[in-house]
Amino acid sequence: MEEHDNMDYFYQQVVQKDVSRRLQAGQDLIDYLNDPQRSPDVEQDKPRLDKTIDELTGWINSSNFKVALLGIDICGAFVDRMGERFKGYLGTVLPALVDRLGDGKDQVRENSQTLILHTMEQTASPMYVWERLLPGFKHKNFRSREGICLCLSATITT
Repeated sequence: MEEHDNMDYFYQQVVQKDVSRRLQAGQDLIDYLNDPQRSPDVEQDKPRLDKTIDELTGWINSSNFKVALLGIDICGAFVDRMGERFKGYLGTVLPALVDRLGDGKDQVRENSQTLILHTMEQTASPMYVWERLLPGFKHKNFRSREGICLCLSATITT
C-alpha cells in the first residue's frame, strides 16, 4: 500500500486548485474508489468525506470542462461505491449537476444527465431524487430546463 493511498491524501488533492494536478489526482481517486481492497477508509471519517464531496461539487461547477467532467466521474465513482449511503449527499451534488445540464459542451450535459439517472438506480428512489430536481424546471438557463425535461423523459421511459 502506497503512503498516499488514503482519503486524507485525496482530500488534500481535491482541495487544491491547480488544474493539471486535479486532472492527475482525479483519475487516481476514481481508481482508488473502484478498488475496495485499496480503499477501506473511504467512509471512516464522515466529516472528511463530507468536505471531500463538498469540494467535488466545486469541480463539477468548474469553468474548465475537463475538471467538470472529472468531478462528475468522481461523484459517479462515489455513487457506485456507496450506493444508498450516498443519499445524504444528493442535496449537495444534484444542484451542481442540474447547473451542468446547461453547459455549453454536449459531453458535460450528457454525463450530468447520466449521473442523475444513475443516482435513481443506485442511491435513492426516483421520487426522492425528483423532489430535489424540481427546482430545475425553473432554472435560469434554458438548457438546464431542457436537460431536466430530458431527464424526466428518460426516467419515465425507464
